[in-house]
Amino acid sequence: MADSGNHWLRGKRVLVTRPAAQANGLINALEAQGGVAIPCPALVIEASPENASNKQKILDLDRYDALIVVSRNAAQMGLTWIEDYWPQLPTHLRWFAVGKSTAACLESNGISPIVPASGFNSEALLELPELQDLNNQRILILKGEGGRELLEQRLAERGASVDALPLYQRVAEKYSAEQLERLFAEAPPDALIATSVDVLKAMDTLLDPALENRFELPLVVASERIADAACQLGYCHVITSSGAADGSIVSALNVIG
Repeated sequence: MADSGNHWLRGKRVLVTRPAAQANGLINALEAQGGVAIPCPALVIEASPENASNKQKILDLDRYDALIVVSRNAAQMGLTWIEDYWPQLPTHLRWFAVGKSTAACLESNGISPIVPASGFNSEALLELPELQDLNNQRILILKGEGGRELLEQRLAERGASVDALPLYQRVAEKYSAEQLERLFAEAPPDALIATSVDVLKAMDTLLDPALENRFELPLVVASERIADAACQLGYCHVITSSGAADGSIVSALNVIG
């Protein structure tokens, strides 16, 4: 990673709230810059129960014109399920990915998705020329349960027939008072990280009342939408990174000072 020129992060303790399976890259990036990571997953990702309706969407994969994958979790779980029924993927199917980590997961499985050159959210994806005129197009979106409906709404407005396939659910992690006390026994965190609105809300719940000064701590978030939610909760020192990638988060922390 390039020298940031400031290095506020050196020696600082940073609460990493990503789900455990996704946190290692960020933890390593923080420690490489001299930070001290405090792993504290705010959510756990659980696979959604299979049902006949969702199974049929997989069986009908060749009837879709495009498939949009909104997260790395959706990519991993969706590909596992698809492989059970489609040893050879339909060749006409166009794949789209929201974010570089999602695209990388697809690429590692031999799929070349269309991904925005800049921007790591639904808004950036919707700017792609391939998603403007969608009359008579059938699109399947791989996603988590709940979440934003922006993609479905905008694609339908552009003429597409849109189906969503919810593959996982986000469940708040439970911590006892004793667990949190041990987590902060050495010293409380100097900064917090929240890379989604769901993570932010779960983090805020578990830190109340374990960390009374949380609203005054630097909080790095991955988008303006998360920043707005943080401000509404009462966080006073919110820093919006250029995206959710590990390097973007670390860069935002390094320029705090």
